[in-house]
Amino acid sequence: MFGLLPTALLAIISAFVHSPTGVIAAGQDLGRVLDAQKNLTVFQGLYRNHTKLFAEHIKNNVTIIAPNDAAFVRFGLERWNDIPENLVEASLKYHMLADVVTMGSVIRGESVYGATELTDPAFSNVTGGQTMMLTKQPGDEVVFTSGFGERGTVVADNVPFDGGLLQVIDSVMRVPERLETTARDAYKDLAAFLGALYATDLIEEFAEMPDVSIFAPHNTAFQQLAGTLGSLNKTEMKRILRYHIVPGNVTHTWELKNDTALATGANGTNITVTRFNNYIFVNSAQIIQTDILLANGIMQMIDNVLNPDQPSARPNTNLTSQLPVYTATGVTATGTAVPTPFTSELPCTASCPGWNSTTISAVTVTSTRATRTSTTTGGVRSTGANSNVAAARCTGLVGAGAALGVAMGALVVGL
Repeated sequence: MFGLLPTALLAIISAFVHSPTGVIAAGQDLGRVLDAQKNLTVFQGLYRNHTKLFAEHIKNNVTIIAPNDAAFVRFGLERWNDIPENLVEASLKYHMLADVVTMGSVIRGESVYGATELTDPAFSNVTGGQTMMLTKQPGDEVVFTSGFGERGTVVADNVPFDGGLLQVIDSVMRVPERLETTARDAYKDLAAFLGALYATDLIEEFAEMPDVSIFAPHNTAFQQLAGTLGSLNKTEMKRILRYHIVPGNVTHTWELKNDTALATGANGTNITVTRFNNYIFVNSAQIIQTDILLANGIMQMIDNVLNPDQPSARPNTNLTSQLPVYTATGVTATGTAVPTPFTSELPCTASCPGWNSTTISAVTVTSTRATRTSTTTGGVRSTGANSNVAAARCTGLVGAGAALGVAMGALVVGL
């Protein structure tokens, strides 16, 4: 249900659902309600082909988020017939909130979150199922946000049917996907963070651990520490990266209250939240992109790399940007003209570039990943202006996790 929502909103929803004057009217069959909407012909067809699925879920009272015809056209109608049935069903369940929510009950201000009917373990590694984010804009428009930051504005609201409410939106929502797919395809500014996870063999841990909050530094944060981080060994780098994940605690922005302490994967060492005006900091790193939905939790993008040896670091609110909490050595330049550290560790998704024979003495390609024998030292290699640069690992995203990532990506056109 709506356990993730702020108490005030939950109270409003509850009052609405149980009020004798509520707008939900009995006897209005969902199929007939959809037929009465002139711009929902595609969604009407989906309903007719999945009446059993809808009947199973609307008996508990739901809010159906229905993309209009224009939304489907933008995704390409010709591609939908090739989507496997299990992915279509997963996407339909994601377009149902597990409670009845009127758009008038969404309060302007911080975003709120609603659990969906998508609880299948193959698509959701969060307790209570996948969620959507609801935000009321200054003009009182309500916007839904899903995986990959896909946003849809409500264009027709609070249409009652026997079993809940129908909200019509102008985009197809995307089921939250695995960390590696989300970072690679939707948030290019996390390439260094993603590469560092591959370099330290932590990608499966971060992508498959249930109910996590991840605080991911953007590329510039890694660039200004390229020399420092590139000199560390794998054990040291693993400890740093694990300081950026909070296991067993999906913490949304509205839950990050001032002085909140969160135990991380670095042996439980805490990170601490500071709120100053409209800014949110974790230790001394500022959150610069909020609430990125993942298959196994949520991710916040931050502007600095956290240091487990400095858990007491706090922001200097007199500065417009915070300084790194590491001693910078070697390469520190930033910008688009500067190499991004660790991106050589990213797997290829198609054909790979040529291997650099000066840094790699042998490459053995198996059915699942490339194994290399390198001439470098035992440190974690990062791409810098004067560093040894290896070509991207010619692995592809393979195996069970990769298959899920590809399948989840297909949900964009899965309706």
